[in-house]
Amino acid sequence: MNRLTVDERRRANELRRLSATAQTSHTLTVDHLPTPSDAHWGRSARLATLITIVLGGALAIFHFAQTLSLQGPASVVDWLLPRL
Repeated sequence: MNRLTVDERRRANELRRLSATAQTSHTLTVDHLPTPSDAHWGRSARLATLITIVLGGALAIFHFAQTLSLQGPASVVDWLLPRL
């Protein structure tokens, strides 16, 4: 049977209380997150985002086509099957 002295119990309670306050002190609260309607992006920022997404998609398709032309469709199937 585990019997703690008064000092040991007091120290254990202090440690428990300190660990509980330390965990809560590291949390951050956000009062207001901007919604897309609140974020007033300029036209140039929206256009740059669209161009980036289109260019990234085109590069991914180009890379996929290059892989198919060099190694054939079997290599893509072999790569894809373990990931499904």
